[in-house]
Amino acid sequence: MTTRLQVLERLAAGPCSGQELADILGVSRTAVWKAIEGLRSEGLGIAAEPGRGYALTDPAGFGSATLSWRCARTVDFRETCASTNHEAFQRGLGAAPGGTVVVADHQTGGRGRLGRRWESERGENLTFSLVLRPSLPPRDAPLLCLAAAVAVAEVLDERIKWPNDVLDGQGRKLAGILAEVHAEVDRLHFLVIGVGVNVNQQAFSDDLPDAASVCWRQGPQDRAALLARLVETIEDTAVLVGSHTPQVLDRWRARSWTLGRRVRVGEAGLEGQAVDLRDDGALLVATSQGLHPVLAGDVTLVAGLPV
Repeated sequence: MTTRLQVLERLAAGPCSGQELADILGVSRTAVWKAIEGLRSEGLGIAAEPGRGYALTDPAGFGSATLSWRCARTVDFRETCASTNHEAFQRGLGAAPGGTVVVADHQTGGRGRLGRRWESERGENLTFSLVLRPSLPPRDAPLLCLAAAVAVAEVLDERIKWPNDVLDGQGRKLAGILAEVHAEVDRLHFLVIGVGVNVNQQAFSDDLPDAASVCWRQGPQDRAALLARLVETIEDTAVLVGSHTPQVLDRWRARSWTLGRRVRVGEAGLEGQAVDLRDDGALLVATSQGLHPVLAGDVTLVAGLPV
């Protein structure tokens, strides 16, 4: 644990003088001062109050110590990286434990489903990846993706477009989820859940007409606090897959933007009404020829633009 994180955890419990912090942590006053300045550089408000010492006045920071404190675990924080999914996948290959989180303040090579670009303005949004090591067969990996979508939609109080995009009430995209699996035929080694959420970004380029931000409806967000809620809820929902899969699917249905709508699936042109989810997470589309399970593909609304 770094001195910076130790100082933050102590200040979160109440004001403390520099000398008290030095004595408690067994470090020098200079080390305490450097930790305080480092925390301020993450955006945290820390005031020096006469007679009380240092006090945490604004917890809305974003950096290594802040995120580790909020998430109650060590977070691998990057100011900039190409892809948090790539970094997390490499960590997974290196035997990183389940629950490992990689976060970037700015992601330069973010991508969504089907190789689409994910635009994210520096310092405004959340781009992170979570390593999961469930004791499940590889066939359940798509259900873990649905579980992650449920978790994100519930935290944001929004809707899900099959299989795992999160939309606002007008059908505009707030968040996307991209899962990458490392598995053998009969063994799921680990799964990386990559999440991008438009949090405080106010404007988007013209080629993203259907993007939206959480702040448009809910006001400016503390990104670190939001990250902690998302990570906790994703983990809590993912552990239900297997023993309580029907509960996860019911929660997905309750948040669905897709069910009950007429859709077109992929380039094959399958068109019909999305009526339900199958037990394995496949989207069931009813056409004049019968019921068709869709396990993969780009789903668009027939009456509108792709979302």
